[in-house]
Amino acid sequence: VGESADALRLLLTESEEEAGVLAQRLDALNAERRDEDRRTLDEALEDLGRRFDPDTDYGVVLSGADWHPGVIGIVASRVVERIHRPVVMIAMDGALGRGSARSIPGFHLYDALAECSEHLERFGGHRQAAGMDVPSDRLEAFEVAFNEVARTRLEGEDLRPTLTPDADLVVTDADLDLVHWLSYLGPHGIGNPGPLFRIAGVELEGVRVVGERHLKATLRQGTGRLNAIGFGLAERHPPETLTTGRYDILVRLERNDWRGRASVQAKLVDLRLSSS
Repeated sequence: VGESADALRLLLTESEEEAGVLAQRLDALNAERRDEDRRTLDEALEDLGRRFDPDTDYGVVLSGADWHPGVIGIVASRVVERIHRPVVMIAMDGALGRGSARSIPGFHLYDALAECSEHLERFGGHRQAAGMDVPSDRLEAFEVAFNEVARTRLEGEDLRPTLTPDADLVVTDADLDLVHWLSYLGPHGIGNPGPLFRIAGVELEGVRVVGERHLKATLRQGTGRLNAIGFGLAERHPPETLTTGRYDILVRLERNDWRGRASVQAKLVDLRLSSS
């Protein structure tokens, strides 16, 4: 959504007036992208609710006639987070659709698409992400073929998401010095995710929804306090269900700079009632 050249011009301009115009334009485009992102995700989840069968659907293909090609990749990632299946999102435009796909561990996306290539105009990518063009008259056949390839390559264990913490942590040890030294383990991404910590037996204070789907809370453990945010977690863990008890949580730590003040923030990855 929008032109990346505007962002480059904003970084390079020496004119305060031009910078203001470009910043306003980019902010408006970003708001438009967020709206498009939200609408596309809602429509994709509605489609899933009607026809997704976890016992038979190993690879999922979703399509929409008015989806924007610029947001389907990030939406595909969010659908993967919810159903833990390889997902292809296709923005149809007349006789041709532009697709973007995201995968799960254990499923090589590019190799899978190569097996379905007779139904594609073109495709490219790697293990975890890919793009393709799909003629509308081959879309249904591609959906069937992609699911069949996934069924042959994935087993029951592959379809159950697992999170393995790298280390246990107590809240009082989560400080800016730790975040600084952790930064030397980066850059993070596929193949080198950021360290995942387990904090056991925490209480959640001030649990609330921010934005539309994000969960915000303060973690309390003994004398320690730590601000936390879980992007997209409010749907899975509504605040009203988290009012009492202790929880075991998985987090990644990051530095948060706000109004000239630096602090540690925990990015909530998942949580459950404490086992201890």
